[in-house]
Amino acid sequence: MKRRLVILGVLLLIAINISALATVGYRWKCRYGGKACGGCAPGEYICQQLSLSDSQKQNMEAYRKVFTEGMDRKRGILNHKRNELIDLLSQPNPKPEEIDSLLEEIGAAQTELEKDVVNHILQEKGILNPEQQKKFLDLIKGRLLPEGKCEKVMCPSGGK
Repeated sequence: MKRRLVILGVLLLIAINISALATVGYRWKCRYGGKACGGCAPGEYICQQLSLSDSQKQNMEAYRKVFTEGMDRKRGILNHKRNELIDLLSQPNPKPEEIDSLLEEIGAAQTELEKDVVNHILQEKGILNPEQQKKFLDLIKGRLLPEGKCEKVMCPSGGK
């Protein structure tokens, strides 16, 4: 009974994460380059918001190209691990240690993706002047914290 509840809980969490990622991906596409959503070309939104020079645009595009290629490969690996988890959960009696091992691999892959995103942000930030950097980070903050604040329970600054 306990094992079934754990499996059900994991499946529920996976479903919630997939739907959240799909929603974020759709909104990101619409906002930053989805022609079907009425958006502009990839990177054009940032260029417009930050009033980038031609050389800054070229540097941003070069970083973005390398970043996107690496992210596509790593997302593929992460999706493969998630598929392995679904296959494992589909078995009649999956071994908890195998589930735990796979969850650790998925967590490590997600952490690696997050580190890559942060490194990419730092690279792009390095191209910008101080005024552009502030606006750039404000745009990122708006994407990560749409309300511009965090929950009191989770935020060390008390929700400010």
